[in-house]
Amino acid sequence: MGDDEMKPALQVIVLGSGGGPQESNTTAFLVRSVEQDWRRGSVIAVDAGVHLSSITRLIEAAMPSEPPSELPFTLTSGPFAGLPLPFATASANAAHVTRSLVDTYLITHPHLDHISGFVVNTAGLPGTRAKKVAALPSTIQALKTHIFNNVIWPNLSDENNGAGLLTYLRLVEGGSPALGDGEGRGYSEICDGLLVKIYSVSHGHCIERHSHRGSASSASTRFGSHDGSSQTPRRDVFNHPSQAPLRTSSLLSQATFGPGSPHAEPERICVYDSSAYFIQDQGNHREVLIFGDVEPDSISLSPRNSQIWQEAAPKIASGNLRAIFIECSYDDSQCNDRLFGHLKPIFVIEELRSLAAEVEVAHRMRAMKKRKRIGSLVEEAPRRIPSNPSLAPDDPVSPKSMKTSMLSDGVLTAGLDTPRLSTPTAELSLREVERPSYTSEPRKPLQGLKIVIIHVKDKLTDGPPVGETILQELLDHDKESPLGCEFIISKPGQSFYL
Repeated sequence: MGDDEMKPALQVIVLGSGGGPQESNTTAFLVRSVEQDWRRGSVIAVDAGVHLSSITRLIEAAMPSEPPSELPFTLTSGPFAGLPLPFATASANAAHVTRSLVDTYLITHPHLDHISGFVVNTAGLPGTRAKKVAALPSTIQALKTHIFNNVIWPNLSDENNGAGLLTYLRLVEGGSPALGDGEGRGYSEICDGLLVKIYSVSHGHCIERHSHRGSASSASTRFGSHDGSSQTPRRDVFNHPSQAPLRTSSLLSQATFGPGSPHAEPERICVYDSSAYFIQDQGNHREVLIFGDVEPDSISLSPRNSQIWQEAAPKIASGNLRAIFIECSYDDSQCNDRLFGHLKPIFVIEELRSLAAEVEVAHRMRAMKKRKRIGSLVEEAPRRIPSNPSLAPDDPVSPKSMKTSMLSDGVLTAGLDTPRLSTPTAELSLREVERPSYTSEPRKPLQGLKIVIIHVKDKLTDGPPVGETILQELLDHDKESPLGCEFIISKPGQSFYL
């Protein structure tokens, strides 16, 4: 493994890891390119249920016991280690981070536990340039209509005669085909050193009979809702056998025909849109995948996770995608009809097995390409005769001075009677044409991948923390057919170098 592969390219800082009900720990992350070295505008926020208050706590915990004698000073510990700070107090330095370093907010969906910190902080920390708010067009529209509307909160945007403290950036789902090339094809440069690509996912559905935002009413026709009545209801071992069909039937009858109106005109199911972000370091294409709230495809009325696994699989096979941040709000004791568009361990494993199948396909594709490349080199080998310094260019070569040799895969080559290889080693090595060894343990499909569990909902009861229960259930499910990935329950203050 080369130095570039060993050296971390991305840092992800967990500001908030929970999904409620504690408002002090709701979903929020910071992501930066390590190469940018804390430059102005080089940090992006992914959701901001909490923001400034969490940054303040993390800086305060890492401050030296004695006040710094000289300013600026550099933190030596904690997730912000290596960051030069211009002020003496944690709160002033946290304001500096938010005002000067964080340039863009990526919002997965407009639920309060993902945006409240961002909304409150924006008004109190005006800088010299507008903050960028990047999201799906439907999320931007929800923020405009329901948050920054001069009723719930002042219109701080630069649209509709607003204050101009933030500007909206509407991202193209699946990436823009006109942007980038190679590993960065379809990605948008969101700040110096970081590229992003967004996909929509389903986060439950609305049972009210009205025109509503979401995939069924979205202008995008790429992933519309479909009739859930055509699906076989999925259950798991924790549900009563009669529970899921009754619930599904009830939801569909209310959402499609309205209660007590069998002759009402059918309406499409309204599915709530969330999203997932691929975030890529522009220098070496290292990536992290961060989900918003998401439900499993197997019980969704608009399953869309498979598109993300198909996008992620080649990146995992190549070693570029190192971590996936995905929610698991409940443990397995939560029944399916009370998941409300979220995941529990049995469904996390189900989704990861779908990903693993795609990764296996990606590995086979890479192996086929490698064999074709090696095969073309082997075919060229018999036509290449190494030069012999003792022979002049016009000297004939006697057949007696040639000998026939056979490579391990049966390819005949002709070469001079010399201990050197018949093909320059720079073009073909024996290692490349050797048959693979089958004595080593087969590689697990998600080996080396970190699965960071986010959005855990605290039960606020005595007993073990729900995160510990979720982790144990994930490990128990994984024993049946190990995926090879590492499961991590996220906590505020964690720092991941990828």
